Parts: sequence; structure tokens; C-alpha cells
Amino acid sequence: MNSTPLSLGLAVLALTAAPAAAQDYTFNHISSENQWTWSASTSLGTLVGQPNNNFDTQGTSSVSLSGSPFSGGEITGASQAVTSDLNGYIPGPFGISFADVNVSNLVFSISTGPFTVDASGNFTADWVVLFEQGTLTVTPLGSGPSVTDLAGTFGPPSTNTGSVTIDSSGQVVIFSNQSATFDFVDAGTGISANFTITGTFRGTADQISTEPGVTFCSGDDSSSACPCGNTGGAGEGCANGSGSGARLSASGTASVSAADLVLSAENLIPSQPGLYFQGNNAVNSGNGNPFGDGLRCAGGGVIRLQVRFADSNGTSQTSANIAANGGVSAGDTKRYQIWYRDPNSSPCSTQFNLSNGYEITWAS
Repeated sequence: MNSTPLSLGLAVLALTAAPAAAQDYTFNHISSENQWTWSASTSLGTLVGQPNNNFDTQGTSSVSLSGSPFSGGEITGASQAVTSDLNGYIPGPFGISFADVNVSNLVFSISTGPFTVDASGNFTADWVVLFEQGTLTVTPLGSGPSVTDLAGTFGPPSTNTGSVTIDSSGQVVIFSNQSATFDFVDAGTGISANFTITGTFRGTADQISTEPGVTFCSGDDSSSACPCGNTGGAGEGCANGSGSGARLSASGTASVSAADLVLSAENLIPSQPGLYFQGNNAVNSGNGNPFGDGLRCAGGGVIRLQVRFADSNGTSQTSANIAANGGVSAGDTKRYQIWYRDPNSSPCSTQFNLSNGYEITWAS
């Protein structure tokens, strides 16, 4: 066959909650919930499925996703395998068959351009299906088979809609109703056909952390040694009197104009003050230097952002406009820490400590 044979327009459209920068997700297709059927009309009559017109697929999709909340995505790679042969025949008079048709070992990939997601999680996208492998065999009445290698053939762009949600377990769920129609002509027999695929697609992916920055300079022996052997847990600062180290993180977006970034700290000393501050540099190549009971990770052009008292659980968060208070511009990379009091149980007797460092590259 030449032209564009039966392209399987499986929905692998994807998107999800993510930071301002795009992230890559792998969606696992749920074969039991992806119900598909095909239909076809040919120049010799309707193509009838044997034993029916249903088929299943299995595979994964790689998708680049952006936005917080959901705002867009792009399919960057999706490989799908049809789990059984597609068989049919063109019936003629008196119970004879004008031709038998078989598609075997079909594997295809899908790609799209960038698409957007509305506030309700709905999307519309165009994609192209490329056959990576597969064999089409047409056997007309009274003639030998005409065999075509489908590798490298593709269908025209097809438009479909869908939705994206996050379920109670935190997984990203994609659902889409699908329909795609393709015209082709078999070079060996001259039989032309109009082929349509319809069905539903559902896939899941683990949600990627939506933090707008990255942790560095932890007091967990991955950076400089803590001052008096007071090692903290993974990703924390050096241990304080509670036995844990303060952990600094962030939420919101690294967007200067959005002004919604919040710095948060946990494992502080309850009811004690802490200073959130910003620096231009990652001290000692990001490993930090001993300072009080902790490590000084952020330095150079230090700006005091806000003083906050920890609550009874040892947590606090900023309420100030971090971008404005720090005087940052789009494209700037800044480092953050909280410097807090530990007056009664300080492991190294300096009565103060610091969290891990946190690095953010700001966007517009």
C-alpha cells in the first residue's frame, strides 16, 4: 500500500500541574480501559472485521508538560503496539470474499505540536501517527497476496479533545475520546479504502514535584560537614536541638510577575524567630561553610526578606512578596536560607542554626 494507511490515532495527549518550566512525564496506558474499534469502506465494498472490529494496544507516552495550574503540553514520543492482528474481508455475492485484509505486528508512534489546556483541564490537540513497523497483506479473490511494509508511513494530522485531572492518590490522569480517518490505495491491487479508528484512551503518570526551585547544600553529609557532627536528615540543614535539621522548600511559581512564591520551613524550634534571606552566590561551590550550628549556603549581596516566628509545630512560611523584596529580575538565579534561633538546646552551643540552601531561577 502507498499513501497513508490505517493510522491509529491513539490519544496520548498530556499535561499536568507543573512549575513554570516544562517537565517530562511518562504515561502508562491502561490497556483494559482503552477500548478501540475500526471501520472501513473500500472501492469493492465494506470491509468486515474477523472475528470483530475491536483491538487493544499497550505502551507508554513521553510528554513535556508545563504550567501551574495546567496550561500546556507537547507529545515528544509515544510508542504503541497493537496486541493482535487486524483482520477483515470484503464480502461478495454468494458468500465469496472479494479480498482478505490483514495487518500484523503493528507498532506506531505519535507526536504533536504544543497545545494549551483551559482552566477546567480540557484540551484540543492535533497529532501525527507514524508507523514504526507493521505488515499489510491484501489477498484478492483468485490472486496471490499483495504485501506492504508499513514502516515509515503516516496519517494526516487528526484533531481530538480530552481532559486531564489529578486523582486522590496524586497521579495525573489523562482521558480522551478519539477518532481518526485515513484514505489509502493498495498499489498491488488498486483497491482504495477509507479507514476510521474510534475509541477512548486513559493513561496515568506519577505527579512530578511542583516546587519552583531545587535544594542544595544540605547538612546530611552530602555537602560540607556540620560544625559538631550534628548531621541532619536527607535534604535538611544540620541538626538542631530537636534532633532534625530545618528543611527549606518553596511553593507557587518562580515568576516575578505572578508574585506567588512562598518560602516554607519545617523542623524549626517552636516559637523561635527565623530570618528568611536571599543571596547571589552558592557559598563554597554550593557546599557551604560552617556557621553557628549549621552551614552558610547563600551569600553575596545578602538581602533580608522577612522574619517569621515558628508555630508550635516548628513550621513557618513567608507572607511577603519574595521577588519584590529581593529585587529580582527575570533570568536571575538566587539562593535562599532561613537563619533561626535555637537558644535552649543548641547542639554546638552557638544558639542558632540554618536550613539547607534553596536555589531558584526566576522567570518573567
